[in-house]
Formats: sequence, C-alpha cells, structure tokens
Amino acid sequence: MVALTIVMGCTLDNPPPEEPIKESAEKGYSSIPWGAMYTPNEYLTYKGMTGHIKYYRGTKGAQQLLNDLQVAQDHNVTLILTLGRVDPKTYLDGNRNIDMNSVLAELTPFFDVVDSIRPFINDGTVWGIRFMDEPHNPKGYPHDFQVDTQQLGEVFSLIKSHFKNVRVGSTSPALYMMDVPHADFACGQYNHAHSPSNDPVQFFREEAALAHQHRLGYVASLNANTNTVGNYEFFHTYNQICSIEHVDFVTSWQWPHGHHLHPSFESRLNDPSPHVQAQIAQIPDSCICAKDLTVRTLIPLWVTIFLQVLICPVYVNSSHE
Repeated sequence: MVALTIVMGCTLDNPPPEEPIKESAEKGYSSIPWGAMYTPNEYLTYKGMTGHIKYYRGTKGAQQLLNDLQVAQDHNVTLILTLGRVDPKTYLDGNRNIDMNSVLAELTPFFDVVDSIRPFINDGTVWGIRFMDEPHNPKGYPHDFQVDTQQLGEVFSLIKSHFKNVRVGSTSPALYMMDVPHADFACGQYNHAHSPSNDPVQFFREEAALAHQHRLGYVASLNANTNTVGNYEFFHTYNQICSIEHVDFVTSWQWPHGHHLHPSFESRLNDPSPHVQAQIAQIPDSCICAKDLTVRTLIPLWVTIFLQVLICPVYVNSSHE
C-alpha cells in the first residue's frame, strides 16, 4: 500500500520534516503536542494536554523515566526527555570546552537502560531528547560566550549512537542550533516582559521558519512563571503559537510555581474565569495541522511522481507501508 501525503505550502526544495507526529483522534488530522515543562504524571492529560518536557538525572532518575514512559504511552502522551543536568557549567572544563567524561557521568545511567527506552522512541512516545539548557548563552559566563557548536554536536552524536532514531536538541534558538552537527530541533522561549520582540506570534513564526529552513524541528515555549501578562492574554497567545505553521511542539516553563512571582502554568490552567477556560478549551483545535492531509489509497508510484510535477509547489511524499 502507498501512503500519499500532500502538505500544502511546502515546496520540493523545502519539504516538510520526515518525523512522525501523532494523529488527532477527534478529526483525523495530525496534531502537535502541547503542555508544559515538568508536569506531574497525574496531570499529563489534564485539560486535553498531549505533550510535556520531563527531567531526569542519575540511576534513580533512569528508573523513574521508565515508569513515566509507560504512563505516557498508556495515555497517548508525547514526551521530550531532559537527560542529565541542564546547566552548561556541569560539562565545561577550565578552558570552557565540553569534557566528555562529565557528559558520560551524567548520561551513562540512561545508556545502561537504553534497550528499555528504545521501544518508546520507536512508537512516538518519546518526541526527543533535550541536552543542556541555553548553550548559546550559558548562565554564569560572559554574555558573548557560547558553547562550541562542534563539541555539542559530538555529544549529540554520542546520544544518537546509543538511542539510534531519536531527535536531539537543546533549549537554544535556531540561529545557534542550525550550526550544531546532528541537531534535530531548536527551542525558542518567549517572555512578554523580557523578549526582543513585542509580538510573540511573529517572534515564533520567524524562529520556527528559520529552524525548518535548516531541517530542524521547532519547540516553542511561552514562559508562565516569569511572564507579566494575565491568564486570558497568556492562553490567547498560546493558542496563536499552536497554530503557527512550522511549530512542532508547544510547551511552557513551567508547571510548578517554585520561587517565582508570577503564576505557574498549573495556576494559570486552573483560573476559574469562563473566558480563560474558553481559551484553554480551544488549544487542542489550534494544535491540529489541517494543512497536513494524509490520504491512504492504492495509487501506483507513477501517479505519485506525476502529482509531484503537476501540483508543485505542493509537496507530495510517498512511502510504502
């Protein structure tokens, strides 16, 4: 059987990413994951959420990861796994180079259980692996210092050598990640009070487009705990981000409140205002990729090739099941 996928707005020179994304049971269209960072298991599907970023470290963390993957799989939830400490200082030596021994010390507990993790990668429960936070602007170093992209690429190569077919990336923008060998996704963060743009939608649209130009997936994070806007504006913006063409995963830093002054994602999600709840209820529909129409039919390969020529710039991708 041939699977014929027609994706509007993509050209043959710039085809869509090949990574699979889960299907929306409601409408049969592809749907991008949405949720928050560090969400507890009991809330994975709360308010219709479908994707989260989790954090694990050490042998105990590896065992917790295996448990969490089973829970996520049971609830059809997609996870980005943060493995090892996120602070770049953990991995940089006195010359500000990545020390691979430090990398191995953090990642070996997960390499030891890789055979148990791979099935969750293969079935789509694991969307990707996140390693290191903001290597483009590491905390505690001069503002103009960046982690060497080639060295970070070596770490990504190491991760892939163990986990095989998995996306790997960092919480850094496309402009940095596009120079990192073996990188599969970039991540943008927006805070209404401290962002270079006054338009979050335009900010993410430009970032996501740049990522996809360089064959990178794109994770968009609308910060909650450090954001000055009210809950209605927050979720109105969140909805808009979900509908951006090249955004592949939408999240928010972060679920727990911690020591921050502004409401957490959990707190915002539980705002009793009917207007806020109406915005939240709209998010699953905003995440549906109506532009991605999958038609499965018995069409000969020559027809697929003919359509590629006929309807360009519409991108047609055929694959055999």
